Amino acid sequence: MSVSSGTVPSASGGDAVRGIRILDERGGFTAPCRVSWGAGVFSLGGRERETDLAPTSWGADELWLIPGLVDAHLHAAWHAFDADDRARLSEAQTLAATERALALTLAAGFTSARDAGGLAADALRTIPPSARPRTQLSVRIIDRRAADEAGGLDRAVEAVLEAGARWVKLYGTAGIGSPPGAGLDPVFTATEVRDAAVRAERAGAGVMVHAWGGRAIDDAIEAGALSIEHGIFLSDQQAARAAERDMTLVPTLRIYRLVQRMIDAGSLPAALRARVDEAVGAHPRAVLRARDAGLRVALGTDYGTPQQHGANAREFDALVGAGLTPGEALLAATRSGAQLLARVAPPDPAAVRERTGAPDPAALAGRIVEGAVADGVILRRDPSQPGALSDPESIAAVLLGGSAIDPAALRARLIGPAAPSAV
Repeated sequence: MSVSSGTVPSASGGDAVRGIRILDERGGFTAPCRVSWGAGVFSLGGRERETDLAPTSWGADELWLIPGLVDAHLHAAWHAFDADDRARLSEAQTLAATERALALTLAAGFTSARDAGGLAADALRTIPPSARPRTQLSVRIIDRRAADEAGGLDRAVEAVLEAGARWVKLYGTAGIGSPPGAGLDPVFTATEVRDAAVRAERAGAGVMVHAWGGRAIDDAIEAGALSIEHGIFLSDQQAARAAERDMTLVPTLRIYRLVQRMIDAGSLPAALRARVDEAVGAHPRAVLRARDAGLRVALGTDYGTPQQHGANAREFDALVGAGLTPGEALLAATRSGAQLLARVAPPDPAAVRERTGAPDPAALAGRIVEGAVADGVILRRDPSQPGALSDPESIAAVLLGGSAIDPAALRARLIGPAAPSAV
C-alpha cells in the first residue's frame, strides 16, 4: 500500500493556499489568510503568488485548516473485540488489516496516533511512514497477569520499553466485565505504579493508566503518570490534582455506546449491559469535571475493529455531546493530543529541532504557527459545525509533513468508492 497515489493532484505542484481560515489558540478561526508549507513546516502570511491555490482548487468556496487530528488511544492492530477472535488471524492477515486500519485513520485526518496496546514495533516498521499516522507505541497492555508472567511489574515495564514502547500502558482497574458499582479496586499498588513511572521516565517514555476511577486514579496522579485513560468516575478533587500535575484525560466516550450496540445486536453478552450503561451515564460528567478543573482533555477512540477504523472523528462529536464547546473539542482533537505525545522524548530531538528551527519543537505541537510541522487537515466545511469533521466529504486534503494526501482517493483504494461504515 502506498499513499503516493492518494496525493491531491491539484495540490501536488503547489505549497500554498490563500483565503483559508486557521484554527486559532482559543478554538476559533482566523479571517481568511495565506498559508504555505515547505521543508515539512508551515509558514504563515507572505505575499500571494499566481501559483497559490484558491479554495476553488479544492472544490470549495471557503476552506478551513486545523492541525492534524490526534487519536491518543487507538488499537490499530486489534481486528476483533474478543482476544480469542484476534488470535485466530494469521500474522499476515493481522498485518494487512493493521495497514488498512492505519491508512483509513490517516484518511480521516489523523496524522498522529498513540497505540494503546497490540501493535508491535516490528509490524509498524513494515508500514511506510507515508501510509499511516505518526504512531507511538505501548506494545502491550500490562495487567496483573502480564506482570506476574514477566516476574513482576518492573520486569514487564522493562520488557515493553526494550520492545520499543514510548508509553507504558498499565491496566489500573477492571473495565466493562465487572458488575455495576464494582471494578474500581486498583490492580497495582501505589508503589508499583510509582516505580513504573520512574522506569519509564528514565527511558524517555511515559505512563498511561487505564483507570475508571477510585484509588487507581489517585495512585496514577501521585506516581507521575502522564495520562488517565477513560476516567469514567473521575472526581472533582482528582481532576484538580491531575490538572496541577499537568496530566491529560483521554476519555474515549463513544466506544461504550458502540459496546451497547454490540450487546443489542447479540455479539456481546447481555450481562455486560448494566455496567456499560453505568459508564455511559457517568462519563460526560467526568469530561466536564476535567474541563472545569483545567485538566486537558484529549481525543481518543479506543477503536479496535475493522468497522471502527476510519470513523475516528466521530469521537469529536461525542466530546461535543458530553458538553464541550466545538472549539474546546477541536483543541482536544488536535493540540491536547499532540502535546501529550510530544511529552515523550522523540527518537532524535536534534533532528527535529534542525527540521523545525524551533528551540523546543514540543511547544509547536498541535499548532498552525510559523515553523510548526506541517501536519494538518484542509476542510471544505467549518469543522466546528455539527457532523462536519466526521463527514469524509468535508476533508479536502490531509497534510502529513507537508505532503498533501487526497483522502477520497486513498479510501477508494482501500475500500472502493463508498465511505467508511458509519459506526
